[in-house]
Amino acid sequence: MVSALLVASSLAGCASAPERPASSTLGCAQAVVATLPTGLTDPEKHCLASASIALQCSPFEAWLAGWGKEVRDALGDGDAAREDLEANRLGRQCAEKPDDAGEMLVCCRRGLGVAGD
Repeated sequence: MVSALLVASSLAGCASAPERPASSTLGCAQAVVATLPTGLTDPEKHCLASASIALQCSPFEAWLAGWGKEVRDALGDGDAAREDLEANRLGRQCAEKPDDAGEMLVCCRRGLGVAGD
């Protein structure tokens, strides 16, 4: 039942963002993640991906994508970690403030306690 709900939710998509990269939730999240800069640490990737998905898709879809990734990691060959969920939460919070990816990365790094530009 839960799996069916997650699949249905991920395929449904939301039309809350005016310039969505894709109409479905999964497509939107994948398109956003594909644009992340290289050289980020794993926590930075989680934070910036969640922030960007929240802005370009929706905050709920960012939450769903973050949890979906961790569930997939836990059930597969990935490395599920509570720290990833915390970085995702931080990213959604960072998306509430700036509209610029550079500012979101600064917010993520500050929240993660990482030195950087």
